[in-house]
Amino acid sequence: MARIWRILFVIPLAFVAACWAAAAVLFFSVPPALQAGETLAEYAAKAGFVSFIAALVVGAVAGIPSFLVVLFAESFGWRSLILHLVFGALLGVVAVVLGIASPPPVEPRDIVIFAGAGAVGGFVYWLIAGRRAGL
Repeated sequence: MARIWRILFVIPLAFVAACWAAAAVLFFSVPPALQAGETLAEYAAKAGFVSFIAALVVGAVAGIPSFLVVLFAESFGWRSLILHLVFGALLGVVAVVLGIASPPPVEPRDIVIFAGAGAVGGFVYWLIAGRRAGL
């Protein structure tokens, strides 16, 4: 019963949280400027909406590769933090270099931002679900 609970609820929740964390890193690495006459509440609402849309994009880009890594990690009991960090960073780099997540990078800074966002996503996933993979 615990395994079914984990597969149906914990793993999807961890994936959504990881996508949101990666989107937050992408959003706050270059936040939009506060417009003239815009209140802080309006800015916060805009930031929440943009990070929600970014999380959807991150989830769409990372969905299939992440599913495969989760499948192997759960099957073989891989609980390594390094695995999740490296996979997340690698996925971020591949997504930006191939132009899947954004236009191809102009500066190395873009690659580093996406790698950092992927690593943060991998860390959040590991915190919620990856530490107990295969149990």
